[in-house]
Parts: sequence; C-alpha cells; structure tokens
Amino acid sequence: MSESHDNMRRHLHALPEPDLPDALWQRVDGARRLHARRRRLGLGATAVALAAVLALPVLAPLFDGSSAPHGTAIVSQHAPRSAEEVLTELRAIDHALQAAYDRGASDAEIAPMWVARNELLAGSRPSRPAAQRNPT
Repeated sequence: MSESHDNMRRHLHALPEPDLPDALWQRVDGARRLHARRRRLGLGATAVALAAVLALPVLAPLFDGSSAPHGTAIVSQHAPRSAEEVLTELRAIDHALQAAYDRGASDAEIAPMWVARNELLAGSRPSRPAAQRNPT
C-alpha cells in the first residue's frame, strides 16, 4: 500500500500546473483588496475609539456642568480602578498598538499609545520598598 501511495504521489507531482483563467485572478485580487480596505477601516475605527476612551478622563472636567470645585474633579478622576478595568483598558491599548504596527503607522502616532500604556501599568502596580524591588 505504501508503494502505491508513493507511485501516485510521484505521478501527481509530475503533472503540469493548470492554466487558470485571468478572470479568476482578478476576482481573487479584488477580494483581497476589499478585505484589506475593510481591515484598515476597522483598525482606524479602533484607534479612534481608543483615543476617545483615553481622552475622556482628561476632557470630562471641561464638559462637566456641575459647580463642584476644580480640585474635586481631579481627585475623582484618579480614584483607584479595579484590576478588571485596568486589564480591559490595557487590552484595548495593546490592540490599537498592534493595529497601528500592522498598518505601518508612524512613530508620532505610536508613541502616545506607548506612553498611555506605560502610565496605565505604572498606576496599576502597588509601590514596594526599594529593598524588595532589587533583590540581591
């Protein structure tokens, strides 16, 4: 049985490649371009949504109609977040970073996302004494 399998395999490899019609390649190329266009559109929408999410805490006091003192808004803005909220925001930033790298975004576009990611991580870590940070 192995010998017949090998013979069939050799026979199939010896066959010439079939000529495919040009219309088929045009359809395949058109579908590939459409898929790439939709993907770029989705990635752009994701980046805009992420920027809006990151800007919301900063811009919220400007649009707040209450008469609370300015310091109150800042204190409430920096209230501790749950680990789940931090993880959700971190995943959104990571997704936007990957999308930016996939589409070949410039350093000027990527740098603020890294800053936001690092600030998010720095704010979510509990501070430890220096002796615990650098074990020797």
